[in-house]
Amino acid sequence: MGFEYDNFLDSLHYAVYYLPITAKLAFAALVIGIIIGLIVAIIRYYRIPVLSQLLSVLITVYQGIPTMVALLLYNLLFSFLIGGVVEGLGLNVEVRDVSNIVVGYIALSLFAITSISETFRGAILSIDKIQFEAGYSIGLTKLQTLYRIIIPQIIPTAIPGLINNMVGIIKGTSLVSAIGIMEVMNASIIPCSRTYSFVEGYVAAALVYWAFTLVLETIAKGIEKKTKGFRKQLG
Repeated sequence: MGFEYDNFLDSLHYAVYYLPITAKLAFAALVIGIIIGLIVAIIRYYRIPVLSQLLSVLITVYQGIPTMVALLLYNLLFSFLIGGVVEGLGLNVEVRDVSNIVVGYIALSLFAITSISETFRGAILSIDKIQFEAGYSIGLTKLQTLYRIIIPQIIPTAIPGLINNMVGIIKGTSLVSAIGIMEVMNASIIPCSRTYSFVEGYVAAALVYWAFTLVLETIAKGIEKKTKGFRKQLG
């Protein structure tokens, strides 16, 4: 099996062209995961009755479900529910186009929330309890202590874990091709359907994913260096 350079360039062109869709899926999941994941981590750290136990069970269960299975399951459920609504309202909308992208966002966001919440929880647990007590002793509330003292300290601790979470999310975006979303993975093999040689498409997709991840990792490591002083100043 030979490697056709021209086919590789075609696949690379398609992969780069659809990179913005992969980027949107990854960034949306990352932002949602950071915001909600931090809230979940705080709830679990303070062991808020009922809510803490419920979130703990949900995270444990969801971590045991492969992302591919979740994608396919959500796609079936969402298509059924949205299809019923669209038919009931008499709207002229392609249900599949709407459901697929929404399912992609939901599945990746839930994956991000479960993994990032554990990263934040570990970072919070690494903070000495004296830091919390110091905040309370000067009259700060729990929220004020978190905002002014704890969160600035957990940022440099959490960033290495967040980088791993981010890489996992980017890799997870390739799975949405299973439900028909045109992103880097799906796009890279479009030219391959003409030649029936898919190695060029897979190599092109791998290079685009690698380059995209490398850029984001470089940015994240730069942020990590700038935030290292937070913990030293407040420690």
